[in-house]
Amino acid sequence: MLSFLFGKKDSLKKVEIDPQSKELSDFLIKLKEIYRGNDISEGRKAYLRRVIEKYGYLPYPHIRALEELNAADTIFGLEVKWRLNGVLENSQFKFNKGEISPVSRAGITNSEWMKREQHKIKLINLTALGNGNYSPAPGNFVDWLKQILILPSGNLEKNILGTTIYLVPFHPRDFGCAYLPSSSEVGNSVKDDYLTGKLGITAEKQVQLFITLAQLAGHPVIYDILPQTSRFAKEVLANPSIVRWMDVNQLMESLDNEIDKISPTLVTKYGDDDAKIVIRLAKETLRCGSDDMSEHYSAIFEEVCEKLKPKKKYYSDKMTEKGEQIKLVKRVKEIISKSENKTYDEIKGESDITQQGNDISALIREGLWPVSGGAWCSAGVPVFDKMSETGDYPTFKHYNYKGEDVSRFANLDCQAPFYFVYLESGEYNQPVVNYFIEKVKNLCKTYHFDGIRFDHIDHVVDEVSQKGDRPISYRAPKHVLAKCNEALKQECKHFAILAEYMLGGNYIKEYHRDMHFDILWGNDIICQHQKTPYEIIKNNQDLKAYNEAPLTRGSASVLKTYNNQDGEFRDINQYPGQLGRAGALFKWFKMNFIPGGKKAQRPILYVDGDESFTTVGTEACIGAEISMKREKDYDFYEKFDAIARFAKNNDLLADGEAQIITQADNGFACWAVTKHQSKEILFVAANYLAPTEKVFSQLTHECEIHEGASLYDASIEVPKEYTEAFEYVYNYETKDFEERKVENFANNFFFERLEPSEFKFYKLVK
Repeated sequence: MLSFLFGKKDSLKKVEIDPQSKELSDFLIKLKEIYRGNDISEGRKAYLRRVIEKYGYLPYPHIRALEELNAADTIFGLEVKWRLNGVLENSQFKFNKGEISPVSRAGITNSEWMKREQHKIKLINLTALGNGNYSPAPGNFVDWLKQILILPSGNLEKNILGTTIYLVPFHPRDFGCAYLPSSSEVGNSVKDDYLTGKLGITAEKQVQLFITLAQLAGHPVIYDILPQTSRFAKEVLANPSIVRWMDVNQLMESLDNEIDKISPTLVTKYGDDDAKIVIRLAKETLRCGSDDMSEHYSAIFEEVCEKLKPKKKYYSDKMTEKGEQIKLVKRVKEIISKSENKTYDEIKGESDITQQGNDISALIREGLWPVSGGAWCSAGVPVFDKMSETGDYPTFKHYNYKGEDVSRFANLDCQAPFYFVYLESGEYNQPVVNYFIEKVKNLCKTYHFDGIRFDHIDHVVDEVSQKGDRPISYRAPKHVLAKCNEALKQECKHFAILAEYMLGGNYIKEYHRDMHFDILWGNDIICQHQKTPYEIIKNNQDLKAYNEAPLTRGSASVLKTYNNQDGEFRDINQYPGQLGRAGALFKWFKMNFIPGGKKAQRPILYVDGDESFTTVGTEACIGAEISMKREKDYDFYEKFDAIARFAKNNDLLADGEAQIITQADNGFACWAVTKHQSKEILFVAANYLAPTEKVFSQLTHECEIHEGASLYDASIEVPKEYTEAFEYVYNYETKDFEERKVENFANNFFFERLEPSEFKFYKLVK
């Protein structure tokens, strides 16, 4: 037990029933009415009750729930789950005021719950929860409820809460991306029209209900927070000062003048005719068209472009300084006011933006565009280069802090980062900082989130984003993140905050101590092929060393990320599906069976669909608002679930620490999980090589597919103090790992053959 980690509530606190109990009870009655919730046989009830009471959830992959459960099954099953969580009596919700969240009901008053070893976090996209095998149509409200029903419970005796839901942004999307919200509303694609038609429930209320019902079923909920928005999002139109702006028409005029200044030199060097042609081409390509031209003119044109480079940077920098931004925002407000046919003082928020399309068109006609993001390593503001070939939108060049062109890494020209800092002076734009913090606080309050994940904040404290303590890039600065996190934790004592930081540069202290992050994203995905048992144990030990350091306050955690994508993003092309079925299962096994101990607690993140070996589709659903196509590998699911279930119920895996015994290049690895003063250890032997694995070659600088080989005649001695051994063998009928005594145990294990990713584990007793 690690009860010392969790602050506990006062047991003598006066009990007061939450008024939402009545509202939710009424909703449940109506839900049963419109979905014929009572139309379920006694036999079906008995089956669902028996299984759910045994496991705490219905152990189905989501695809099976979609295909086998009707609405009545789902509602009845959830009633069983709510009763198990102590919030439902006689079909009536009943819970104390302020205790909708399972974190609050458990009496936890800090963020340690999400860091807990064996705690699971599942990334879920609401629109993807329908049956994409039959239709791309987004999932409906009952599909969402099915996901709640199948989410694995925790083990409260060991302070392990039920699986946390990590929600992908549910706002309307620009450019087919959940991370480019066009407004703060809930997207129409998320809304269940049937539920709206029958009960008049808005899209926002439907999402709120889903979150509340999930929390009552034992599942905390966290959400993605974006330090950027879509360029012409409603919040930008309602609050133009929250982003930087560029007048590309003015920039092109300034660059026209610079081209004219170059003209005499070109005439002298190349003659009047060639100079005039290139000057015309240079001006035209600023506005639209291709720079594809004959070799002769191309050489002259490149000379012009080189001379323009410093001018482009100069004008872009000047236009994004504070004084110019004040003027541009004034113009933007005037244009939006005219388009909306109201004074700008009448525009108080996003709900007052009723002509979003017209507003955008009017701004673009005037050449006014929000300034975009950049590359992961870019500094300063983007530099206007030219309009696209069709003249529809501006394109930019991006440079790092050394002045080197890093445009090839840029993939964020369609987003608008918040205008947190006047980069020319290093001064913070306090009104925008305040706006952002209040926005995040209000969002968390509206949906009662238990925590958040901050997106796109890798590299905020390294040399690409700050010089000393002065921010130099478009990224959210350390100061802003620290203030926001501090404010959120004051609002909710158990609030947990996850940082998308992949451990580059070893800035754990800055993220944890300075910015108040609880959990760091880690580098599992970008380093999948490196995460052998030895490496995972080393990662645990590094985290332990940090947490044991004298100046460390509290404890940091680092995710063990099983999956969060499917390789569609070209720069991160590693995911479990590449490892083959056995390799994916072993990756899951490693994350569950290599605990870090008291000072290196690490939760596990996985993605909706992983449980049935869905290898691709995650990225597609984060783009388009469609349902996921899912694999129906039920045997994989049963083992996947059995591994996690065994781990959360095992004392050694919940509270012990893994130690490497041996690891060889041929794939043979053994490790032990021990716990202070325990007479037992868990001993694991495996062939850690995957059947297939995509590996980046340092020689060819390309990805290669490596194939693992079978391992023969491997043996290992274990200490004589262990006198008994019990092997855990998977039983295909009970779908559990069952203990079987090893007869004639002689402190030696011999493995005649271990296939790639095959594993065996034992309990050894002194």
